[in-house]
Amino acid sequence: MNKIVKNALILMAFSLVLGFVLGAVYKITEGPIAEATLRKEMEAYKVVFENADTFKEVAVDADAAAKVMTDGGFPDEINKAFEAVDASGNGIGYVVQLTTKDGYSGGIVMVVGITLDGTVNGFSVTAHTETSGLGTKAFDPAYADQFKGIPAADVSGVATISGATLTSSAVKNGINAAVAYANSLGGAQ
Repeated sequence: MNKIVKNALILMAFSLVLGFVLGAVYKITEGPIAEATLRKEMEAYKVVFENADTFKEVAVDADAAAKVMTDGGFPDEINKAFEAVDASGNGIGYVVQLTTKDGYSGGIVMVVGITLDGTVNGFSVTAHTETSGLGTKAFDPAYADQFKGIPAADVSGVATISGATLTSSAVKNGINAAVAYANSLGGAQ
C-alpha cells in the first residue's frame, strides 16, 4: 500500500511540474502567435481591399448576424467586420470575416471585401481544413479573380469547380453571406 501512495505522489508531482512547464510555454508563445495571426488577417484584408488605408472594426452583434444568416439561408458564422477606409478617411466598403459551415471538410475562414455599391472586391481564405490539391482549387487566384469586380447579385452565376464542388459552393455561399451582412450594416446595396 505504501508503494502505491509513493508512486501516486511521484506521478502527481511529475504532472504538476509538466503543467507548470506547459503553462510557461503557452505564456511565452501566446503573444507571438497572436501577432502572427493579426498580421495574417491584415494581409488578407489588404488583399480584398488593396486601396484601403485602414480598417475600422465594426462591432458584430451576434444576434443580428445570426438573424441575417438565418434569413438568407446561410449556414455561416460572422466572426468580424471592418469598414474599409481610404487615405482621406472616407468609407469605401466593408470587409467581413466569416466561417463557412458547408465546405467539404468543415469550416473555411475567409474574408470578403464588398464596396459600398455592392460589388465584390475580392476574397481571401485565412484558414481551412479542405483537402489539399483539387479541394483547394476554389482558393486559387484563377478562381478567386472571377469574383473580383462583379455585382453581388452575379456571384451565384460563377461556376463551381468540378471535383471541388462543395468547397467552391461554400466559397460562393460565404461571399453571398458576407454581402448580406454588409447590407445589414447599411453599406453594400
